[in-house]
Amino acid sequence: MEHELIDYYDENGRLLGVIDKAIAHREGLWHKSVHLWIFNSKNQVLLQKRCAQKKFFPGYWDVSVAGHISAGENSIDTSLREAKEEIGLNTNENEIEFAFTIKEKFKWKDIQSNEFVDVFILNKDIDLSKLKFQKEEVETVKFVDKSVIFSPNPNTNIFPHFEEYKMLENFINEKEKDL
Repeated sequence: MEHELIDYYDENGRLLGVIDKAIAHREGLWHKSVHLWIFNSKNQVLLQKRCAQKKFFPGYWDVSVAGHISAGENSIDTSLREAKEEIGLNTNENEIEFAFTIKEKFKWKDIQSNEFVDVFILNKDIDLSKLKFQKEEVETVKFVDKSVIFSPNPNTNIFPHFEEYKMLENFINEKEKDL
């Protein structure tokens, strides 16, 4: 089993040290991750279906690209790395926009995930047939109307980032007002 080292923090975001991600999840230690939401010109959002072998919310539709920030890495580099690794998408820091940071707490079976999530947006039309999925992470992707996440039905198999969805909708609405 490969170890993934991540920085861990106290609940106020103060760096405490480096730990294996599996231990952080087992013990519920705070750590950082990124979410990269991809929107196209048709007002659709790209969702990825988590592969069935994932230990955390397998088979759920989730954020376009997501990942843990490795020890010593920053959130922009993580976003770019994860886009390439998970769906084979090359992008750069000039194309993505930081939206906000949110604290998320999730429990799934024996995993307790306490994360500071840096949320980014990429507005880009993508040819889905050109994407290459990391089989351990992503089963498939699809574009759906953004109302699917802005008005999520809790009875569906969409990852329950409910607070993040509200914040993301507010962020996008504020940006549209400024245009």
